[in-house]
Amino acid sequence: MAPQQETRLHIPRHSGALPAPLLSLLADSGTVLVHSPAEADLVLTVDQVTAELKRAAMAPLREQRVIEVGSPVTSVAFVETEPPMVVAGCEDGVARVWSLDGTPRRELRGHVGPVWGVAASRYAPGQVFTCGQDGTVRGWSLYGEQPGIVLHQHEGIANTIAAGRGPSVISGGDDNRVLRWTNGSVVPLGAHDDFVIGVTLLDEATPVSISHDRTLRLWDYPTGPAPAPDPTGSPYTCVVGHGSRLYAGTEDGLVTEVQAGTALAMAARPASLAAATPDGPPVVAIGGVDGLIRVWEPESGALTNLPGHAGPVSGVAFGTLDDRPVLLSGGADGTIRLWARPMADQIEWTADAPAAQDLLRRQPLARLIADQLRGVDSSFLVHLDGPWGSGKSTVLGFVREELERDFTVVPFDAWREAGVGPAWWALLTALRTAIRGQRGFRGRLALRISESFARLKRVGAPVALAFAVLLALGAGIWWLFASDLKTFGEIVKSVTGAVAGVGTVVAGALVASRFLLWDSARGAKLFEQSNTNPMLEVNRHFGWLAAKTKRPVVFLVDDLDRCKESYVVDLLDSVQTLVRDIGPHFVVAADGAWIRASYEQAYQTFTTAVAEPGRPLGYLFLDKFFQLRVPIPSIDPALQEGYLSQLLGTGTTRPAITAEETRVRDELAQSSTEAQVVATMSTTSQEVRDRVATEALRRITTPEAIAATEHVLQRYAKRLPKNPRAMKRFINTYSMVRAVRTLEGNPVPVADLALWTILEIRWPSLADHLRTHPDTVEQIGTDDLDTIPEPLRPLFTDPALVDLTRTLNPDAIRACCGT
Repeated sequence: MAPQQETRLHIPRHSGALPAPLLSLLADSGTVLVHSPAEADLVLTVDQVTAELKRAAMAPLREQRVIEVGSPVTSVAFVETEPPMVVAGCEDGVARVWSLDGTPRRELRGHVGPVWGVAASRYAPGQVFTCGQDGTVRGWSLYGEQPGIVLHQHEGIANTIAAGRGPSVISGGDDNRVLRWTNGSVVPLGAHDDFVIGVTLLDEATPVSISHDRTLRLWDYPTGPAPAPDPTGSPYTCVVGHGSRLYAGTEDGLVTEVQAGTALAMAARPASLAAATPDGPPVVAIGGVDGLIRVWEPESGALTNLPGHAGPVSGVAFGTLDDRPVLLSGGADGTIRLWARPMADQIEWTADAPAAQDLLRRQPLARLIADQLRGVDSSFLVHLDGPWGSGKSTVLGFVREELERDFTVVPFDAWREAGVGPAWWALLTALRTAIRGQRGFRGRLALRISESFARLKRVGAPVALAFAVLLALGAGIWWLFASDLKTFGEIVKSVTGAVAGVGTVVAGALVASRFLLWDSARGAKLFEQSNTNPMLEVNRHFGWLAAKTKRPVVFLVDDLDRCKESYVVDLLDSVQTLVRDIGPHFVVAADGAWIRASYEQAYQTFTTAVAEPGRPLGYLFLDKFFQLRVPIPSIDPALQEGYLSQLLGTGTTRPAITAEETRVRDELAQSSTEAQVVATMSTTSQEVRDRVATEALRRITTPEAIAATEHVLQRYAKRLPKNPRAMKRFINTYSMVRAVRTLEGNPVPVADLALWTILEIRWPSLADHLRTHPDTVEQIGTDDLDTIPEPLRPLFTDPALVDLTRTLNPDAIRACCGT
């Protein structure tokens, strides 16, 4: 057995004490660079290096939830209440309080300028403290709506604050002072020579402060005076105390355990610190200016990076949720993130692929789409609309399951086929593959032969001429070698010539098959270039091939919104001009914004000439192509939490049916109209709505309910364009949006949803604007249009729009959009 490989390095002493475990490993041409706490030779084996790299790559914490705050976060604190909360100081002057499930609880307003520090009392649960740009330190009670009380005022900016299990609150500011507030009285502890940038508490009682003058001071410490300034050291940036341990960060990228002298070297400046002992040894969370959170275990040297924030991590805090330690982080990207160890002992990797198990109530929507396709005789195009990652491919997979028994389903991955050949050839090849898959070996052979003859007949003269030339060439070869058969050698030459002739003919036939019978992408392109009317022949062949299956054909097109704009246009134009009139259905999963942009790019010279107010060119193409748009349902917090639990393997069994759920199911069973279902769902809690959503959808899609809904919608016909197609599109769109909102547990009133559907059909670009800025609906019919995009301003004075939106308010629009 070969000896284990070793790398021996001499590492000079670092300027500061570093931890004994490895701090960084760099593999470069077989050399391993190791930082050592002392000047010494260090021997490492390859196995040791590999094990350390694997350990560093394993993340014990995973991101569980992201809370969008709406303003850069400056600091965070965990609040020990029931349920637990997080309070975040923000640059807009507001301290915001959220439940850890992502529900906003309260906004603490009173500061003038950014809130730079927040702290939560463990002495009086529900009491939090803030400090800010205005120099005030304020106390707040989360039980009730009372305004914050000013505890004291710094003579300058109040930068930092800390609170523990006692009644004291410590603060520091630009006036260089450290102040302590206790039960109504303020005591100055002392002053630094420069502004104070961090305070904390040791053993929940001893104040500690750091200053930009490179000093770290312990106030009222029993062992002696505070440490003297270090003129050669790097300025401190953050500090945290946990029990009797003290950790401080510096501008040169070090985080040091002050008493032990061990330190962690970082590649970025630490901006915030938190410490805890969740499972035994201390753990320190470090927020960096590079957007990374580093979780450091000083005793073992273990280090884990947690990426997620898009800017400096300005606040970190430990807490407990459901008996599990959690880490909270806030950043300049305006988000609060919750990190926790998975509850399951073993977490399987989850692939980014369409889900086979319906955890988000997508299958009822797929069933509804399938029923819609079964009910139409001519070609019907459905647009499954949603941004990347919203679950379009999953819905498409469920649609395939619903249709496979009654249809010839043709899956088509547009992204994979893009660039291979003409779009029509890829569609034709996919259709042929699906039909061949329905047949055995003999059936596939028969299809191959019959299709070859059909295409040979269709392309006609060029192929006949090619074969004639090939046969003549073969005959010439035969004549050359077989003119005289008197000797054995001549016979051998004759046989050889025959073989060569046959081989030539066969090879020529293969060439003709590939280049004249469309068996390859190159052949398809050659056919386009050599035929006077190639698309007519392609259309006829689509019809011939579709007739070979006894079931209706449906194409399921996925990933179109990952293709270049030229291929998007080419594919949809092929569907519209070559395939649609022969009867197949299409379900196209793609982001509508991507399709619109593709057509506006392709036809940009016609954009201003053809577009209508509120209906730019891209929307006109979408209306022309698709009879039905199906938005992907949004996910409410309860459904999101359940989905995450299923992915982590920590989901619990469904609890017993509650009295409320029993009542709601009984009422739904007696409902015969959509209005009755909406009324029942409106008086129900969100949790029960989620549980009965599928049953509610079933009730509103019965023939009786559909007939009643269509009768009710007739009253809105006068608000639509004067053509039958518009009314049919209105009913189809309304029914599908109602289904989506029902699956979301969102009981939108009939009138609101009807008016919103009309607005989406008549002025789709305005609907997109209102979807993201619902408050601007109140500006319709007014002259206050400075914040409205220029192309939309003429619509805001349109009498038809003013009348339509008379009863639509921002909350109604949010409900109609599922937000």
